[in-house]
Amino acid sequence: DTPPAEGLRSRSPAPLAASAPPVCVAAMDRKDGGGIADFSYDLALWNLVIRPARSTYDANQLGPKEFRVGDLAVVREDVVLRTGRGGLLQCSHFFPKEARRRSRVNLEGPAADRLPVIVYLHGNSSNRLEAGGVVGTVLTQGMSLFCYDAAGCGLSEGDYISLGWHEREDLAVILAHIRSQPGCGPLGVWGRSMGAVTALLHADRDPGLSAICLDSPFASLRRLAEDLSKSRRFPFRVPSWLVEGALALVRMRCQALADFDIEDLVPLENAKRSSVPAIFMHGRQDTFITPWHSKQLYNAYLGPKQMVTVEGDHNSERSQQAVNQAVGFFRRNFAARPHGTAAAAKASSTPSLAPMAQAASWAPPSLQQQQQQQQQQQTP
Repeated sequence: DTPPAEGLRSRSPAPLAASAPPVCVAAMDRKDGGGIADFSYDLALWNLVIRPARSTYDANQLGPKEFRVGDLAVVREDVVLRTGRGGLLQCSHFFPKEARRRSRVNLEGPAADRLPVIVYLHGNSSNRLEAGGVVGTVLTQGMSLFCYDAAGCGLSEGDYISLGWHEREDLAVILAHIRSQPGCGPLGVWGRSMGAVTALLHADRDPGLSAICLDSPFASLRRLAEDLSKSRRFPFRVPSWLVEGALALVRMRCQALADFDIEDLVPLENAKRSSVPAIFMHGRQDTFITPWHSKQLYNAYLGPKQMVTVEGDHNSERSQQAVNQAVGFFRRNFAARPHGTAAAAKASSTPSLAPMAQAASWAPPSLQQQQQQQQQQQTP
C-alpha cells in the first residue's frame, strides 16, 4: 500500500449544484402555492446552469510545492493561463520529481522520458482540490496530473459557468499549453459531472487524446432539467408547463449573461462522433444525474468504450477500487495510443508502468465535514 501524501488537501467533490444557495433553499422549503414553486424551480435551475455556489479555498490548502507520496518525491508547479475569453485560470501540475528533471534535461529525449499526463476536470460547484482523491494514484503510476479551477470556480476568474460549453474551449487552451511543454507524453482527460461533459464536448474534435474518463455526465441539459422536476429535491410536483417556462427563462438569461444557448448542451450528439477510448463511470445511488444518462451516452458512443457502475451517489468520493479502474484504463490506452489514433503501432516505444497500487490517494476530511465547510462558503 502507498502511504498518504503530504500535499494537496482534498475536499469533497460537489460535481453539480446538489445543494443550492440559501435563498433557493428558503424558497423550496415553503409550501404555500404555485408562485413559490415557480420561483424556486426557476432559481434552482438557474443555480444549476450558470451560477451554483462558488467553492473557494485558501491557496495554502494546495500544500507544499515539494512533498512525498510514500517513497516517491513529488513536485507541484503552478501556472496561470489566459483563456480565449480573456479570463485567468489558476492551474497546478504535479510531477514525479525525478521524471520531471529528466524531461527538462532531455528536451528531445526518447519516449521513456516523456510523461503521460492526465488532466482532471472538477464539477461545477467544486475546484481543483477535488483532484486530491486521485493524484496520489496517478503519480505512483509514473504519470503526471494537471488540475485547475474552471472559469467561475475556485480562485480562477469569471462570474458564470456554462456546464461544459465554454469550458471545452478553456480545456483546449490547457491541452495546447501542456502539449507545448518539454517531455509531454500521451494525454488523457478525467472529468466528473460538469468536467465529464466538458471532456465529452471536446473529445470528438481532438483524436490526439489517448483516453478519457467520464464520471457522471448528463446526456442533455433539457432531460436533466426534466428529471429534476420529478425528483424528491422539490417538496412539490413541478408541472411540465413550468419546466418549459423555466427552461425558456434560463435560456434567455444564459444567452444574455453567459453567451451560450442551453439547447446546444446535448453531449449525446458529441458521443456519436468521438473515437477516443472512453470509460464511463456512474454511482448506482445517484439521483441527481441518474445512471440513465451515462447508459445513453455509452450506447451512443462511437469509439472504444467501457461502462463501470460504482457504489455511491452524485457527490460520493470514489473508492480506491474505482480510482484504480480509471487509472488502469488510462494506463492501457497510454501504452496502446501514445499520441492518439495514429500511433497504436508505436506502443512498443512507451515506458512500462508499475503494478497498480492498492491505495495511493490522499486522506481527505470526512464527507460530512467537507459538506459543512462548503455550506458555510455558499453565497446567493
